[in-house]
Amino acid sequence: MVNHEIKLIKTVDIKKKELLVRRLVNAGISYLEKWEKVPFFKRREFDGAKEACVIYINENQSEKAQQILSEVENGIEGPVKHKNKIKALMDQEVDNG
Repeated sequence: MVNHEIKLIKTVDIKKKELLVRRLVNAGISYLEKWEKVPFFKRREFDGAKEACVIYINENQSEKAQQILSEVENGIEGPVKHKNKIKALMDQEVDNG
């Protein structure tokens, strides 16, 4: 069996990881999350962390995943799901209030 997963990112930044995973799920991109031990002499590269999270994605989805990763790293907000529904509910509350 051939495995078509490629590493997208290795990070110790939990907030960045959670945002990235949320954006991948919203885009319909499947991913695999693994935690790896960081060797003692490489911990300086990872701010002293003992473990790092590695996110893998299918190579067929790498272009879109790279775009999402770039947006997360640059602090670009993604689209809000159900934005119109939320606005309609807020307008309804104002009308009823």
